[in-house]
Amino acid sequence: MHVLLASHRYAPVPGGTERVVQSIAEGLVAAGHRATVITQQEPGTPAEETVHGVEVRRLRMRHWMGIRFPVRYLNSLRAIDADLFHLHGNRIWCADFYFPKAASFAWPQVLTGHGFYQYEMHPRWRDRYYFERYFPRVLRRFDAYTPDTEREAAQLRSWGVLPERLKVVPLGVALDEFRTPPPGADGVRAKHGITRPRLAVYAGGFFENKRVDRLVQGIAPVRDRWSLLAIGRDVPGSPFNLAACARLAESLGVEMRAPGALSREETIAAIFASDVVVLGSQYEGFGLLPVEAMAAGRPFVGYDAGAVSMLAATGAGECVDSAAGFAGALGALEGAGERERRGKLGIAAAIEYSEAAMVQRYLAVYGEVSRARAGARGRARDRGSTR
Repeated sequence: MHVLLASHRYAPVPGGTERVVQSIAEGLVAAGHRATVITQQEPGTPAEETVHGVEVRRLRMRHWMGIRFPVRYLNSLRAIDADLFHLHGNRIWCADFYFPKAASFAWPQVLTGHGFYQYEMHPRWRDRYYFERYFPRVLRRFDAYTPDTEREAAQLRSWGVLPERLKVVPLGVALDEFRTPPPGADGVRAKHGITRPRLAVYAGGFFENKRVDRLVQGIAPVRDRWSLLAIGRDVPGSPFNLAACARLAESLGVEMRAPGALSREETIAAIFASDVVVLGSQYEGFGLLPVEAMAAGRPFVGYDAGAVSMLAATGAGECVDSAAGFAGALGALEGAGERERRGKLGIAAAIEYSEAAMVQRYLAVYGEVSRARAGARGRARDRGSTR
């Protein structure tokens, strides 16, 4: 099978959707299939190349009034002889320039939106119209929509999307990255000047939806025993940027260290060095950090966003809804025995949230929609032959 995947950006650019699309594409190649990714061209990257067996085609962008216009996007799609098209994202160029022409393509079509960021974070009238009215109409042109979580599927059903078009596919992580602690894990606390006996680690950046301030507030009641290591880039202008969170931490007496964006190896080392992995997000499409904690055998505590409640049901972590609940969960995890018990549950459950499991689920969806599309074409030919 030749699968064409569209993503607004792709490796070497970091990011959640970028990593997921890369995992799917490389997983398809490893399983003996052909994968092509069409995406935005980044500075210093070639227009076409093959990376880890994946054919990557990058488009130039024209910018006008803050909008990215992909050059020859639809023509480029038509020139690729793929068996199935898998589009990732909504309210982004690769989706918005494709949706009006989706019905003109004969290939089976799968859409994965990865949540509804604008709708949840900035519910202006145009966002409500887009998601509540326009988006459900668009989905009729697709053979399947694959929500990351049952929460996302429920939102789509509330907008009138037919349940039979929804195929929930949880995201996954590369378990091999978490088989053993990387070099440097033992020195993480000393490197970042951690002085408290317990360490909570967050990785993701200071974006407005990530709400690092909620982590600070949750640690404040147990600040004599817990420190926070918050990894990720700052986002100036966010109401919850590094400066705002640092001021809050200082006012509450919370020991917070924010080293900025770290390498993948350094981030994984920090997860292994943690007592608990934490997530304060107000909104997530899925949120891979708790799965990474599970894969590393570390318990997690997170607010109810994305997949947190679903993952907490495995016993590997706690889902909370307040700063007091957050502090209480940390308190309950101060004992090494309880952390070890949760960690073992996480390692066992992480198999279901691996990249390999995710790719197999997508392959099952691809096969299902391809057979249904072929069957529909066969029935159409049969009807034509009887006239």
